[in-house]
Amino acid sequence: MNASGADRKTVSGVIFSFLSAFLWATVYVAVRWLMGGEKTKIDPVSLSLMRFSLGGAILFLVCILKDPKGMFSFSRRDYLRIALLGQFSSTIMSVFLFWGQCYTSAINASMIMAFSPVLTMLLSALFLERIGLFQWGGMLISTLGCMMVLEVITPQGLDITAFGIGDLLAFIAVLSWAIAAIYAKRIVTTGNDMAVTAWSMLFASCSLLVIDGCLGSARVLPSDGTTWGLVLYLAVFPTALGFYAWNAALSRISINIVTIMQYLTPILTMLMAFAILGEHLTPFKIIGILLVLGGIAVSGKTWKKMAVS
Repeated sequence: MNASGADRKTVSGVIFSFLSAFLWATVYVAVRWLMGGEKTKIDPVSLSLMRFSLGGAILFLVCILKDPKGMFSFSRRDYLRIALLGQFSSTIMSVFLFWGQCYTSAINASMIMAFSPVLTMLLSALFLERIGLFQWGGMLISTLGCMMVLEVITPQGLDITAFGIGDLLAFIAVLSWAIAAIYAKRIVTTGNDMAVTAWSMLFASCSLLVIDGCLGSARVLPSDGTTWGLVLYLAVFPTALGFYAWNAALSRISINIVTIMQYLTPILTMLMAFAILGEHLTPFKIIGILLVLGGIAVSGKTWKKMAVS
């Protein structure tokens, strides 16, 4: 490939990576609007079911059009492993994240989710590989920043009671996502990432359908066009298109660059929540956000050459 072709590939990869970061940032703002307020417009389980069933179906169709044989090339054991992956990456993660946003802000939820790489690294140290000095330092910085954003650490001192039920539920979502990331290391390979993503969403949808059927009177379904429009948006754009953009970026540029680009998500969420939802943002929280991003950058082995994989 000549220099100009390589440059175009890099630019398109960065654009795809930014697109996924932007689309995932909109999830927190949209869900906060759906879950917040005096009246919940849709329950977390139904929202998760609609999002991942439709998003998974779209990805499934794309995979069938691209490589129909590849979609059905997995062994029975592989399908079982992918189904388990879907429970962590979609079912548990989304239900607890959306449920948590009934009680916490979009900014807090996005920042807790931004803490997932740090938690993933901790699990990786236990099950996959050792963590170096830069990674430990980055995790400490990120932890400090998260506590400032959550107002556990304030200018007046330590306030443990500031960590509310919504933040705890969002943290469970983070833990589930981190487990999924570690587990995916044993499943996803080059060339099957989109197929695995599509199947995991569809398997998760089966679980969500069972849970949704048990809700009974607790089920809250959209009752107006605006709510249905947001649900459709979440399924098509942050889910189907967002994951496609993520995969497209990974195929074009280094995974280190893609990972760092994803840390734009909390910043974009902060700006959207401030502009659209009018959520409160203090200078102290801004400092916390900068610490989180700085710590994660340090944790990301920034001393490595970010060449195209």
